[in-house]
Amino acid sequence: MYEIIYSNLGKVNSIKRLSDSTFIPLCEGNTDYQDFLKWNKAQKVPLDLNSTIEVVKPTSAVDKVAELTTKVGELETRLTKLEGV
Repeated sequence: MYEIIYSNLGKVNSIKRLSDSTFIPLCEGNTDYQDFLKWNKAQKVPLDLNSTIEVVKPTSAVDKVAELTTKVGELETRLTKLEGV
C-alpha cells in the first residue's frame, strides 16, 4: 500500500510505501516508482497523482490572541445585554 505525500504548497511531492516507510520520488527512471504505477493502475480506485490539498496559512500566536480577545469582548457585550433583559 502507498500514500501520497504533499508538499507545503499542497501538490503531490512523493509517494510513501507503507510497508517500509520508504519515500519514492516521482521519477520515471525509479524502479520503485514504476512498481507503484503498476500497483496504482491495478487498484479499483487509484491514487490521483494530480490531486492537490488545501494549504492552511499558519496564524501567529499574536494574531490568534487578538482574534480570541475580540470574540471574548463580543460575548461579554452580548451577555451584558442579556443580563439587562
